[in-house]
Order: sequence, then C-alpha cells, then structure tokens
Amino acid sequence: MNEPSTPIINRQGAEAKPELTAAQKALLDRKVLPLNSLLHGAYYNGLLDNLTATGRWHAEKRRFVFWEHSVDQPQSKATPHVADLGTGPRFAPLSKQESDGGAHISDFAFATAS
Repeated sequence: MNEPSTPIINRQGAEAKPELTAAQKALLDRKVLPLNSLLHGAYYNGLLDNLTATGRWHAEKRRFVFWEHSVDQPQSKATPHVADLGTGPRFAPLSKQESDGGAHISDFAFATAS
C-alpha cells in the first residue's frame, strides 16, 4: 500500500525575510540623525528597535547608552546606531533632547557601559 506523499516545499521561497524594525524603517525613510551630527554626551530621543527610548551618545565607543531596567536593579547598556552594520539591537536617534528633564545616565554609568 502506498502512503500519500506530501509536497516538497521550495525552501528558498519558504524562508521569510525578517520584518524591519521601526528603527530600520526610520533609517530607510531618512528620519534618523546621521552619525556625524551626534554630540558626545548629548541625549537623543528615538527608537530602540521597536521601542521609544532616550539614549546618551558616547562618541569614542560609537554607542548609545541606556538604562536597562531588570528584576534586580537598573544597569547601563550600550547599543550602536541603526546605520551600523551587524546584528542585535540598534538605536535610531530622531531628535536631540533639549531639556535635562526625563532620563539621566550618570557619568560613571556612561563611561563604563559596555
């Protein structure tokens, strides 16, 4: 007795492309501040992948520093600009934060973020 055969799936067509994050879409729409316009130590409002966030730019490390709130205690974390190649989270700065209100990252956390 023959068993029914199942069709072979074309694997090239079956592999879906990953969806763009909001940060990547903002980059494609040219809404993101370019790397050469960022000021060391300044705060920027933007998109951390799909989340709204505020990050502080560290020019030497070429990373934005954020507070990451976990169960234990807040920690600083660094993330590259959305235009930088590679994998992992990326930040799309959309505007410079003009006032000191809101999130603040200490100079120690800023300097030691990895």
